[in-house]
Amino acid sequence: MAEIRLPISIVYEIEHAPSVNEVIEALKAADAIASDAASLLPSLIDGLVVERSSLNVHSLTKGSLREALFLALLVTYQSELAEEVPPVLEELFSITVSDKYDTIATVLFLIVLVYGSSMAIDIAKKTFTDSIPRRKLEELIDLLALETGKTPDDIRSVVNARFQKPSAAKRVVREAVRFFRPCQNGNVAPVTFDRDEITSDAIRQIPYGKEVEKDHDFNRYERYSGAHLELHAQDRDRTTTGWAAVVKGVYDKRLKVRVVDPVQTSELWGQDEIVADIMIVSKLTSDGYTPSEIQVTAVWPTDGRPVFQSRRDPE
Repeated sequence: MAEIRLPISIVYEIEHAPSVNEVIEALKAADAIASDAASLLPSLIDGLVVERSSLNVHSLTKGSLREALFLALLVTYQSELAEEVPPVLEELFSITVSDKYDTIATVLFLIVLVYGSSMAIDIAKKTFTDSIPRRKLEELIDLLALETGKTPDDIRSVVNARFQKPSAAKRVVREAVRFFRPCQNGNVAPVTFDRDEITSDAIRQIPYGKEVEKDHDFNRYERYSGAHLELHAQDRDRTTTGWAAVVKGVYDKRLKVRVVDPVQTSELWGQDEIVADIMIVSKLTSDGYTPSEIQVTAVWPTDGRPVFQSRRDPE
């Protein structure tokens, strides 16, 4: 069993002196996010077991809200991998990750933070959004894939699984929104992590707490381009009822289909299968996220090019 300490540097580039309550709330949010980040490690590093994790304060400068933290991990390894895993851990935990981050801890912390932020934006707008936090999430997933040897899809699956249950999904959204609150008082300010930052433009997109309170739904929106749909029910006169389909290779159960403008029902009518750009809407239930609806945003012709481009919400 060994203890590993991974530094995380966070600077809120705010002009005002934060209140004691802002500092406390920001630290509480950081602690919750770090706990989720640590929980992802065993799924990313074969043989690693995190027995305990804690986020500790090394130093704190209140005037600018500069947090020098470290994530303390008490870890063990599976015995059959004992000789092989430690060198991998030493490499992952001691080197600088790209030219932006000091350790993998910062990358994992940011992944959880922007994951929750992008979910918060979707919840507030009630649709999938091509937000700045979501684009940052994809960038970080690609970087983590290079560092761990996992594929980007593997990492997405690990992160999605962590926040599958209702309590976890609501927690990550709540803490991500709370983390950025000091930046949203007065002029919106960026937050720096090592040598990278979440920009003011990104933070402007993140809703304030009241916009994602518990009376809002926590739907998850996943976009697929060129998906193959088997149509099982059709109604030429309606766009929101009477339609059902199975998305091949994605979800093998029949789902309700909603035809979204500018797509016309005539493009689907009479066809057994189509290729389309779609959005799958999953509802948060007591058992976790369950797909409930397919939104068809573009239909592809037989030459493989879409008739309409999938719409994206404005930045």
